[in-house]
Amino acid sequence: MRAATIRFTEDLWALLDAEADRQGTSVAQLVRDAALLRLAFAMGSRGEPEARATVESVALAGLERNSRATVTAVPTPVGEEPAGLAADGEALLEVPAEAAFDRLTSLATRVLNVPTALVSIVGRDRHYIKSCVGVIDPWASKAELPITHSFCRHVVMAGEPLVVSDVRDHPLLKDNPAIRDLGAIAYAGVPLMTSTNRAIGTVCAIDAKPRLWSREDVALLRDLADTAVTTIELRAAVRKAQQRAA
Repeated sequence: MRAATIRFTEDLWALLDAEADRQGTSVAQLVRDAALLRLAFAMGSRGEPEARATVESVALAGLERNSRATVTAVPTPVGEEPAGLAADGEALLEVPAEAAFDRLTSLATRVLNVPTALVSIVGRDRHYIKSCVGVIDPWASKAELPITHSFCRHVVMAGEPLVVSDVRDHPLLKDNPAIRDLGAIAYAGVPLMTSTNRAIGTVCAIDAKPRLWSREDVALLRDLADTAVTTIELRAAVRKAQQRAA
């Protein structure tokens, strides 16, 4: 690889520094992208087919930076049962599966174009599936995953989204048997936060190949998680009211 020294005025350096900070990249990367785009424009004007690949390389680099920015926290390893699960989660497990949750997972797979999505309640030794698309038997029929296969438990422990382009490269997830048994490669999950501000589960999307998740992808999962919690708590409240009335 050749190195080149490029001289800029102080004013131009200041502009480049400010723009690089806004984009979360370096000045060198910013200049490289600009040069590639200028090169692609020239190649395209001459009708050279390589111009498209040059533009795509710049776009993919931007998507990767955007994907890394969506990870809001590094989850801690799971050691104890998530706070509040005994108080909130066990009652919520009593709410039966219904079409409302199936619509959420179906929407997630269609909009995000992924083969697998789940709405789950997660404890220290249990990963209960309220709804799923793309999960194979026997786990789909049992409505439960082995806790050893759960990426979602890390989301519940941290109480923050976990967004990973390739779990095989993630220090907490790279040895998870779900990679082998479920074909899980890319993962994006957001916590189900109850009205008491407790994480008791997740809405997650899983792809069978590496995936650069966007901010819009994570925002959709957040909206689905909010809808799931509202549905769960409403159903639980109705059940309690019926029991009191009885």
